[in-house]
Amino acid sequence: MGYERIPRLRAFAARVAGLFAPRKRDSDLDEEVQAHLQLLVDRFVAQGMSREEAAAARRQFGNTMLLQEDRREVRTLVSVEDLGSDLRYALRSLGRSRTFAAVAIATLGLGIGASTAIFSVIDNVLLEPFPYKGAERMVFLRIHDSARGEEAGRQGYTSNEFLEFAEQNHAFDGVIAASDDLVLYKQREGVEPFDGAQVTPGTFEFFGTPALYGRVMQPADYLPGAPPVFVMRYKTWIERFHGDPGLLNKTFELNGMARTLIGIMSPRFSWYGADVWIPETPVRQVATENAGMPARWFLLGRLKPGVSKAQAAADATVIANHLAKISPQDYPAHFHMSVKALGDTVVGRFESTLYTILGAVGLLLLIGCANVANLMLARATSREKEFALRAVLGAGRARLVRLLLVESLVLAISGAALGVLIAWGGLKSIVAAMPQDAIPSESVIELNAPVLVFTLVVAVLTAVVFGLAPALQAARRDLNDPLRDSGKGVLGGFRTGRMRDTVVVIEVAVSLTLLVGAGLLMRSFVALRDVHLGFQAEHVLQTQLSLPADRYKTAAQVQEFFEPMLARVKTIPGVVDAAESSALPPYNGADSKIEILGKSHQDEWHAVLQKISEGYFRVLRIPFKTGRAFSEAEINDLRKLAVVNETFASTYFRGEDPIGHRVKLGALETLADTAREPWFEIVGVVADVTNNGLQDSVLPEVWVPYTVTGSGDKVLLVRSQQTPMALMNDVRQAVWATDAGVALAFPGALEDRISQQLYAGPRFGFLLMTIFGCLGLILVSVGVYSVLAYATARKTHEIGIRMALGAERSDVVRLVIRAGLRLVAAGVAVGLLVSLLLGRAIEAELSRGVKPYDPATFVGTALLLVATGALACWIPSRRASRVDPMVALRYE
Repeated sequence: MGYERIPRLRAFAARVAGLFAPRKRDSDLDEEVQAHLQLLVDRFVAQGMSREEAAAARRQFGNTMLLQEDRREVRTLVSVEDLGSDLRYALRSLGRSRTFAAVAIATLGLGIGASTAIFSVIDNVLLEPFPYKGAERMVFLRIHDSARGEEAGRQGYTSNEFLEFAEQNHAFDGVIAASDDLVLYKQREGVEPFDGAQVTPGTFEFFGTPALYGRVMQPADYLPGAPPVFVMRYKTWIERFHGDPGLLNKTFELNGMARTLIGIMSPRFSWYGADVWIPETPVRQVATENAGMPARWFLLGRLKPGVSKAQAAADATVIANHLAKISPQDYPAHFHMSVKALGDTVVGRFESTLYTILGAVGLLLLIGCANVANLMLARATSREKEFALRAVLGAGRARLVRLLLVESLVLAISGAALGVLIAWGGLKSIVAAMPQDAIPSESVIELNAPVLVFTLVVAVLTAVVFGLAPALQAARRDLNDPLRDSGKGVLGGFRTGRMRDTVVVIEVAVSLTLLVGAGLLMRSFVALRDVHLGFQAEHVLQTQLSLPADRYKTAAQVQEFFEPMLARVKTIPGVVDAAESSALPPYNGADSKIEILGKSHQDEWHAVLQKISEGYFRVLRIPFKTGRAFSEAEINDLRKLAVVNETFASTYFRGEDPIGHRVKLGALETLADTAREPWFEIVGVVADVTNNGLQDSVLPEVWVPYTVTGSGDKVLLVRSQQTPMALMNDVRQAVWATDAGVALAFPGALEDRISQQLYAGPRFGFLLMTIFGCLGLILVSVGVYSVLAYATARKTHEIGIRMALGAERSDVVRLVIRAGLRLVAAGVAVGLLVSLLLGRAIEAELSRGVKPYDPATFVGTALLLVATGALACWIPSRRASRVDPMVALRYE
């Protein structure tokens, strides 16, 4: 085997050497050929020929130009000079066919532009969303309740748990944590909220990100007795303080404490989505609080090089099992640990949406390639005489293929340039349509270097995809075909007809697959919109109220604030009603273990718990099925009453009347302001309200008076007669009139919030898939039309003969339409089969009740494609029916 490789290596070395000094090598070969020719003439003269006869006889030496071409193919790789020559010829050739070039470039530009834009989103959201050093190894831990499914569990840990995981693990080379801390910033009129985060020592070293201005927190800032300091996010500095450079080293009153701003971070640093970062050192057996509830630390670790997520999960499981023995009340009876990438905290299910859309633009690009391939095939057929002449003059098959591939590459690169412009223009619209809570706040979606490299690679691959088949077809060696096809017979130009038909069938099949995907997402989105939420969100203002923790610790203190505040809000002109709650739909409340007096069970029972004021059900227009709501007097008298939803009643009472039964809510025993003996009498049952998103089933839910505890979040809901945000200033003044130290955070219309949380993701996928499906349908129409128009033009002579022999115009119309619809029908059949096979790929994006094999969607998209194809066939058929037989008989 080694001896066989030596000639190949020598040949390759000779080809590489041929790249250098090509002119000298051509000159050497010319001298050698001329010497051979002179020797041949001398030999003929010696044999008795005259010198003129000998010069003519030397033709038996062969075509010297062909010899030169063969030498170049054998002795060199493609030279820069040859490529330059091919490039100049391609530009001249396309310049003479400007309409063809414009259509091809526009078609490719659409496909490449869409691919570039979507890949830009994927690259900046999924592949490289974070600017942190070693971000690909940053992961977080999650505890899953095995008995309640993968979604049930937690990823927040007590100080004890965090320190155990940080100190006992063998999988991480660094561990940090952050905890929510809604910070109240005191201003002249009142207070404004900051979305704050308490961060553990080493946080900024962990990310390897220095401050843009000032400095980050050092180990000394975490020591007891250290001067209180904080660091601010760049976005907050720009939006809230207009980039004031004098802000650095200024003292702020945050949560009643004077803190000095020591640093402003770089624009892309936004760990934990916080506005400000405050140093905090977790201590064992010391539980910090947030809104009167035990604070939980979100733990982030960086995997050691070579350690997998599975190994880290196994390591964490050992530590968790030890902790579960110490604090069994904090762990499910059966649980397991998982390790997830940092980006999963935000992107979640939106990742599959983005990859589905990337697959869609890939199909769109494939349709564009098929279109251009058909155009190239048609153009190559019309240039067969040219290629035959080139072959006669010595051009080899490889040279012809290379010539056409260079032409394809010129089209693809031009299409890529147009595609970059389309992507640049469309990227802002795509980002604006994306659900913002599904994008990491560190992510910057832009056309960066990796995206442009992707575009270049796509352009080259595209050139090969649509250019290779026409190039190979045109480079055939049989020189009789162009002569035979150039006659006036009925076969003219149909040697490549089968290939063109095949491309059209593939194009239609891919387009149908794309349309089926768009149709399924449309059906899914409509189904989501039809889901009954169980309440009316229109004309409702919502805002979170941040009460100073030092003055609102007990239920009595909280009640002293809410009673007069709600009374003031209800007197505002335009306000219909107002209420307080501990959470906002459609994701309601906190999870609580429950017990029902007189009922035994083996598994743990759970329900969603929410604390509300008297007008809650009226504000949201939630209807009662049986029983009643608690009155204002009962709430003020601290009566332990409860209202449950229908799912709670059907799950835990199974046909019994729940009214009068007593339920124990275990979560109320874990709060800072503990509710003693948390047994509550059920007095009403309301209709189910969406509390677990639209895709999952409604969970059992319990509402109790907000006066049972001072702990937990506080939300104000106001039903108005006008646009909700028009009341915001009046509501703010009513709150500050009660207590100027209370901040209003995240105000907005409840309807807008629900739209963003529930519908933004599905709407984004449906919108883009619909756009790409429509573009694919347009491209298919153009493809079918172009093939039929070309084939009809080539069959003009045949049509003239048919009409001269008595064929009616309607016969010609039927002939052309039948030929086109045959291709469309074949493509639809293939597309339906492919769509059935690929149905599972899109199933995760569909809402409940919508199947990936939805008959209505399949039939509807197939009929739409057939109707569009029929229209594309009708236009060239009409043109063919108007052919003058006398003109057609003379047509070539």
